[in-house]
Amino acid sequence: MIRLAGLADVDAIIALEHTAREAAHWSLAEYALILRGPEEGAALRRWSYVFESEAGSSQDGSLLGFIVVKLLRVGGEAQAEIENLAVAATARRRGVGSALCRAALQRLQEEGAETVELEVRAGNSGAVELYSRLGFETAGIRPDYYSNPKEDARLFRVHLPVPNGESAGLIMRIDG
Repeated sequence: MIRLAGLADVDAIIALEHTAREAAHWSLAEYALILRGPEEGAALRRWSYVFESEAGSSQDGSLLGFIVVKLLRVGGEAQAEIENLAVAATARRRGVGSALCRAALQRLQEEGAETVELEVRAGNSGAVELYSRLGFETAGIRPDYYSNPKEDARLFRVHLPVPNGESAGLIMRIDG
């Protein structure tokens, strides 16, 4: 089940983040600010989706993944970025990351974003494969961007179809 995250999810998000070496590591205050939501009419909006296991499963109600996105409106343009994505080790390669990305991309498209950017450790082959499958293309390299260990960042960008359907669709409909 994918749903918007709220303040009640902050502890589970931080616990999951700490198990994922590849994820960005933020403070409780940073997550609380994101999960509280933006002020009415704010130019900068950030939100998170979480992926929970379904009731009755072996991981009943546990958080299997989360994604954090940012949308910045500058003039008439909406700039978007996937800022963080983490999937529990037990749920990797089962479609959780892909489903979270598709939900986030759909919402960003509905909010008027035409492109979405992100960066990932160059050596994170699972993430590189995921983003490539979702239509992201390499947009550049940031040398020595990451530390512990030191590693380049690979920049990715995807162009979203216009909401009125003039382009071929990338986004699949996600309900819930």
